[in-house]
Amino acid sequence: MTVASIAPGVWQAGTRYVNWYIVDGGDGLTLIDAGLPGYRRQLEGSLAAIGKQLSEVRAVVLTHGHIDHIGFADVLHDAGATVHLHPDDQRLAQNPKTNKTDSKSLKYLAWPGTLAFIGHAVRQGVSRPAAMPPAVPLVDGAVAAVPGQPIVTHAPGHTDGSCVLEFRDHGVVFIGDLLCTMSFFSGRTSDPQLQTRASNRNSAQAMESLDRLHGITARTVLPGHGTPWLDGVESAAASARRIGCR
Repeated sequence: MTVASIAPGVWQAGTRYVNWYIVDGGDGLTLIDAGLPGYRRQLEGSLAAIGKQLSEVRAVVLTHGHIDHIGFADVLHDAGATVHLHPDDQRLAQNPKTNKTDSKSLKYLAWPGTLAFIGHAVRQGVSRPAAMPPAVPLVDGAVAAVPGQPIVTHAPGHTDGSCVLEFRDHGVVFIGDLLCTMSFFSGRTSDPQLQTRASNRNSAQAMESLDRLHGITARTVLPGHGTPWLDGVESAAASARRIGCR
């Protein structure tokens, strides 16, 4: 378990494989994503590490409906927090087996980073998800009614309901899995790039969604996988276009 301060009122938690985040909105905490199911064991300890308690969490906003991002949403819901997710990912979150991707994963199993990630996910209960709780719909272009008031940008491609969340007062944007800064080839830190075709619902659409990031002013880009990118979304998107999708 690690908790790192990213900006005033923003912390990164999780593991080297999957991130989830804590935002102090002044009137309570908003969590961004909820990791793998097994991460529920680190939830209260991560909050305690920054002097917070589970009772202070008012909301969890899910960037998309994959199981490695909704893992302990049920715990937060049961503790009184609202859960927020784009409607196009409701079915996926309720039934992870409905996930579809551009490419079969077989050839990616030769990649060391992919093998390590899969092993970690299995140990963290990826095959034993809890029931997805009811969710408040995220709306493209709207401000989510949660502490910190993030602006929602629908950016489909990785999943149908993938969203980007900009907390302007905190100077950060949560990019979900539209981009990552961890290579699934090597498992090491990388420049921003799209997820693999074996992970994306529609990689061409994900590439097109990079255009939807124009106008986001936050300089700190926080992905679901990998380390923070500090040079803004325009340079992150340019990197992804240059690298392409494998």
